[in-house]
Amino acid sequence: MRALIDYTPAILSAFRKRNQRRLRKLNDHVLNDTALECNKINFQLAIVSYALSKIVSKPRFLRRDFDSCHMEVGVALENLIKCSGKNNETQVLACFKEIEKAISCFDSKDPRFAIDLITKGKLKMAATFYAQGMSLGVASEMTGMQKQEILDYAGQTMMFDRLKEEKTIKERMKVARQLISG
Repeated sequence: MRALIDYTPAILSAFRKRNQRRLRKLNDHVLNDTALECNKINFQLAIVSYALSKIVSKPRFLRRDFDSCHMEVGVALENLIKCSGKNNETQVLACFKEIEKAISCFDSKDPRFAIDLITKGKLKMAATFYAQGMSLGVASEMTGMQKQEILDYAGQTMMFDRLKEEKTIKERMKVARQLISG
């Protein structure tokens, strides 16, 4: 829950300021933590930070008719911050469901994406984990995405070619130990 406590207030602040660059950087940090710690909470936070960065990058989502959606997301993120202090995983996961519902407000008001923002976030995070060296099976299991969907997305986006940072042997060993120990 460390990443949740550390990053959620910054994600909320960047979202309210409509700062896409900051949201992307925060997403990178959360992704790195998730790859090392392999837990659902960090993964959910990575999806949320990605989806929010997509929202603030689209001028149409910044129009006044989306103000209620922005407020709904802000309130849901505030609730997540409150939940993170309680150290209760069930409550935290329920807060993520609330955030996903708030994000779906954007999709329902303007459904231009081929897939919804949350599903796209899951797919991108899964492909990123896979490109960073996580096994396809683990990336699929953690995200709930089909292996073929992950492979297709990684291939279409040339994810492996664009990924700059490689994991050190020490980082890979840490992940392997965590996966083995359960």
